[in-house]
Amino acid sequence: MSSEKESKPFLIDAKAVRTLARILNETNLSEIEYELDSGRIKVVRTGASQITQIPSYSSPHHVSISPSSVPEPSENLSIPPSHETDWSTHPGVLKSPLVGTAYLSSQPGADPFIKEGDQVPEGHTLLILEAMKVMNPIRAPKSGKILKILVQNAQPVEFGEPLVVIE
Repeated sequence: MSSEKESKPFLIDAKAVRTLARILNETNLSEIEYELDSGRIKVVRTGASQITQIPSYSSPHHVSISPSSVPEPSENLSIPPSHETDWSTHPGVLKSPLVGTAYLSSQPGADPFIKEGDQVPEGHTLLILEAMKVMNPIRAPKSGKILKILVQNAQPVEFGEPLVVIE
């Protein structure tokens, strides 16, 4: 009788390990995990910079790779700096009052309530948040110009998530 989870050899993809190590080096992450059907690789930053492979089956096989065997990332592989603005701290940001799904128009195919650059009066409907099958209009708390729309149509949103910036 064979067991349901037979031990299969897990082949380590050296390129994947190098990529994970490079990402770990280039970020402030302390660990990163990559999972496939055949197994899981977990790279952890420790004082000794040890990289460990952990199979997904119940066998206690571990593979350690010394830091000297992982090539250093070349200078041309650096991640370009992000030029995106952090809108969450903008004084005109309107945040979600509830968890739900944001809709930018009254129905599929209809024109959106607002576009970036539009002038809106106080009380104008900016979008609709659906929560538990109830449509909740989100209205402009003040008149102004729509500086940025931070959500996509039919996007799930969390409580406090920035939705729109009004200038």
